[in-house]
Amino acid sequence: MIKYSHRFSLGLIILAGGESSRMGHDKATLPWNGTDLLTDLLLRSQRAPFAERIVSINRDYSPKNLPAKLARSVRTIADNVQHCGPLGGLEAAMRDGECDYYLVLSVDLPFYDFSPISDILRPVRRDPELMAVIPRTKDGRDQPLAALYSRELVPAIAQQLRTGNYCLQEFLQKIPTATLKSCRPALYLNVNTMSDYEAAKGRAANSRRKVPVVTLTAPHSGDGKTTAAETAIAELTRRGYHVAYIKSTHHTDCRPKAGSDTDRARSAGAVSACLCSPDMIGPEAQKEDVIFNLTQQQLADLVLVESHSHEPFPQIDIQQADSANIVNHILFLTGYRSSEI
Repeated sequence: MIKYSHRFSLGLIILAGGESSRMGHDKATLPWNGTDLLTDLLLRSQRAPFAERIVSINRDYSPKNLPAKLARSVRTIADNVQHCGPLGGLEAAMRDGECDYYLVLSVDLPFYDFSPISDILRPVRRDPELMAVIPRTKDGRDQPLAALYSRELVPAIAQQLRTGNYCLQEFLQKIPTATLKSCRPALYLNVNTMSDYEAAKGRAANSRRKVPVVTLTAPHSGDGKTTAAETAIAELTRRGYHVAYIKSTHHTDCRPKAGSDTDRARSAGAVSACLCSPDMIGPEAQKEDVIFNLTQQQLADLVLVESHSHEPFPQIDIQQADSANIVNHILFLTGYRSSEI
């Protein structure tokens, strides 16, 4: 369990009252780890000794699937001013709260593990005049919805709301704020869209596999999947990863050929490269199961599968992906054991 000095009291606020316009679905109720995002975040919060836990939410919510002691520590608060974003939830929750400071988290943080708490408290111990501490990830992005806020901000937030300016970033420019630098991006992944949600599920599934797997896919042959795989293998190999390559094919002639896709993968640095053809699939077998079993037999750090469909793995559509960032995307989806991702 995370410990910290009790010179001041620390509470937790989870902002779950957003309208989820980009998602088109209440993010708090999305399935996650056998429950939902909100409940799972509350369960993870047991890693830190919060004096109170407040859920800012504008609908009925009864804590479920929580241990009784944890459930008793949770209360819900609706916005006093509706439809004004995170500032409205922050104002209502802190006005109702009793702690000196609050760790404020958006509900859609599936990988937040509460490990930054000790570091995020350090600036306010040194300078009690600070009103907020904002993490900044290694990719240079500030994370105001996974940050520390002083309860003394309530009057200033209320005044900001009265002006009709609901921009949290503009509010932060008016108050004494510190930045917590070089935080791991994966901790702060926001599930804003269904695409984000699918990526998060893929990373979570891969983190439980012996060998993590990512599919490079595109609708048609000739769309550049093999070229993308070849480029990714070369860069991953340069970074020190051992990469295996598997291609799903409808061909039955799988003899080694110079210049073939598997040959290109080996030349790029793949430690192994093989085909999954119809000959390998028995009458009672499913192709997805055969490919999965094949991936888990590879002596590699990760496996790239080339296919028209994503099979049972997280996918990158190479026609839609940012080619300059595809390797980091692969490493994120593998759930890889890297502090950088």
